[in-house]
Amino acid sequence: EITSTTSITTCVLPLTYCPRSGCSFTANQMDDVSDYLWNNSLDLAKETLHLEFLNKLKSYTMKAERYLKFTLQDMVYLDGVTAMLKEMSEKVTEPEDLKVFIEGRHSSYKKFRDSSENQKLFVLLNFMLFFLLQDLNSIEPMPAMQKYLDTYREVMKESDPVYFVVALLPCPRAWSWIAQNLQLPKHSVHYIRKSDSESGQSEKHYRPILNKYLNSTEKLQKANDIFRRQMQNEHDFFYTS
Repeated sequence: EITSTTSITTCVLPLTYCPRSGCSFTANQMDDVSDYLWNNSLDLAKETLHLEFLNKLKSYTMKAERYLKFTLQDMVYLDGVTAMLKEMSEKVTEPEDLKVFIEGRHSSYKKFRDSSENQKLFVLLNFMLFFLLQDLNSIEPMPAMQKYLDTYREVMKESDPVYFVVALLPCPRAWSWIAQNLQLPKHSVHYIRKSDSESGQSEKHYRPILNKYLNSTEKLQKANDIFRRQMQNEHDFFYTS
């Protein structure tokens, strides 16, 4: 893509790219953990940016029914993650700042989901026109989305809830970066969604939590693996949409 206005802090590490397990690094060697995780998966973000689905958006050749299917799967994601955040907000009682963070993310997701209900109804009405009034309750996650949600559920089983925070971060980080680099003109029907994504404001909530609790080589390695798996899930969602 052309240029990015995203400001990415460079890690002061001898190893600047580490997508595999077993890499060696420590928290006190970097300026920001979330930026380090992002830089290690930037290759997946770049691959995603050039997928056919996004190229169709840019070239005004996206078929309406295809975009509607994508939007519905995005709604499935939103519903699923909101429910898991609710469960995590009830499960995590300490430490206090992590508890408050998860409660805040649940509140934010729930607010966005609820504000999307009118949009959802509009999408479903159009969906029925394209697919002959099929049962609205029959909408299921496609395989890539199911894999994405299953990864969240797997991470939920971890004893340390900070890994669920790590699992959440690739979505806002990737969508913000893609929105800034996608170059949709203002008159595009998809521009509003791009504008909503490109501010990247939600990312700032993650930084202090990850910098505080990913404080060992072992934790950073595990976080790196989870972050990259979720970035792969983002890539696969766009790839199969």
